[in-house]
Amino acid sequence: MWESIASWPWCSCVRCAVPRQEGRCLRWRSCRGSWAAGNRQAASEHLEQFRASGEDFGEYIKRRRKVDEGVVEAVEAELLQDPLAALGELSKRVRARLGREDLNAWNLRAALDRIPFEKLRGVLRASLEQGQAGVQYREAWLLGEMVDHVESVEELKACLEVDHRSQDRALVDPGGVRKLLEPGAALEDVSGQLQVICLCMTLYFWGVPLSRLGFWLGVNKTTVLRWMVGLVNEIFGDISQKVLDGIHLGVVYADEKWIKIRGVWHYWFVVLDKKTNIPLVCYLSKTRSRWVCQWLGLWLKKFTGQAKAVVTDGLKSYRYFLPGVPHLLCHFHHQQRVTTWLAEHFPQAERLDQLKAMMKRVLQTDDKRTAKRRLEKLERQCERLGIKGWVDKTRACFSELLPAIGSSQLPSTTNAIERFFRTFNRFYKVRCGFHSMESAIDQLSLFLVGYLFTVTAQDGTAPIEAVWSEAARTPLYRLINDPFGVRAELKHVKETPKMADDEAALLLQA
Repeated sequence: MWESIASWPWCSCVRCAVPRQEGRCLRWRSCRGSWAAGNRQAASEHLEQFRASGEDFGEYIKRRRKVDEGVVEAVEAELLQDPLAALGELSKRVRARLGREDLNAWNLRAALDRIPFEKLRGVLRASLEQGQAGVQYREAWLLGEMVDHVESVEELKACLEVDHRSQDRALVDPGGVRKLLEPGAALEDVSGQLQVICLCMTLYFWGVPLSRLGFWLGVNKTTVLRWMVGLVNEIFGDISQKVLDGIHLGVVYADEKWIKIRGVWHYWFVVLDKKTNIPLVCYLSKTRSRWVCQWLGLWLKKFTGQAKAVVTDGLKSYRYFLPGVPHLLCHFHHQQRVTTWLAEHFPQAERLDQLKAMMKRVLQTDDKRTAKRRLEKLERQCERLGIKGWVDKTRACFSELLPAIGSSQLPSTTNAIERFFRTFNRFYKVRCGFHSMESAIDQLSLFLVGYLFTVTAQDGTAPIEAVWSEAARTPLYRLINDPFGVRAELKHVKETPKMADDEAALLLQA
């Protein structure tokens, strides 16, 4: 047998493939055991397999290889889902997919050699463009380091705090700024210039353009913006600390709003407290990845207590936001997706009102057992109705929809944070975008100050009063909510014009 091999011009081992010297391969002794199957098995193993084949050479040659086409296809399918999966994790997934326990990491290495890179190139490019590949392992380590740092710091500022740039500090009197946030301080202690800046900030919050404010004051519009931003930078830290000290975590909402910065869409993430309607964490990001949601959860740890539940609209990345806390899905968004799902799967159907009513009726109750029975009834009829896909999705997330049904503590919708974003839309639509990230941060901070101190029409109080009861006694609160009344109180408005007195005297003389 070995004599016939020695007569070949090339070594049959796939690892060697070098010319023979003096009738045999240069590496003949090291690779002779792998000539038959192109692997690294010893000659004794080949002999055992030959005997197991009934000493039939034909059956021995046709024996099944461990790394066959089925294994290669399974490895390729797993790589298309996660191109950067570790070898150990990849072997577990392949074994689970094929139901085989005889595959190890070395077998997968052999399968990886047979998969062309061109098939994975498109997946990797898409992951890199979305910020989900390449940097995620470093980001995981970085987030861990940030958690350790936050827990080690003794004095922390509030989560609303951002690194602001000090602008036009000469226009802002530090003593006057402190008076703005001092309960019981007299309005006369605040300079007239600061009062004008507060008036401009109030008008800007309600949608008056910068160009009109600059025209009224006789200055450039960018000067007015610098005045307002400079004031906000001075008071933002103190306001944030009041929020941090007064909040005890309970049920929170998490949602994002798209905004345009220099022609590129960004996402403004906000975590809102259910009890006070105060934004606890605000973050501006280019993506909606899992790392952004983990970063939000990191900032939320700075508040007292632990969140009882998180209500979201169903974005997959939010599953990484406070993973140990119960997550609830908004019923309104779930009901909206019923119409979308029917439009996608029944594009030609004309009468779907009855089917839509049956699907939406699952959550239209205040009793949890009724909701369960309605879903079970649809499960029995889903094949006939053609809605099995929707029923399967609803069953998968039903545990996140059920707790809010009939509950007086857990909200069933994200209406509270949607109202917050509607208020922001009124502020944003006048701007129509921001020209830089720094400008966006400054103006978002300006909006937050206006939102926290503005009295709402529902209960006649400002959100800041929920955590700081004396806020209503501060000059800033009065200047924002009653700017013209304050100016009249300070005698900046003439109650009886002098010209009218002169005309009355002339009439009497006549």
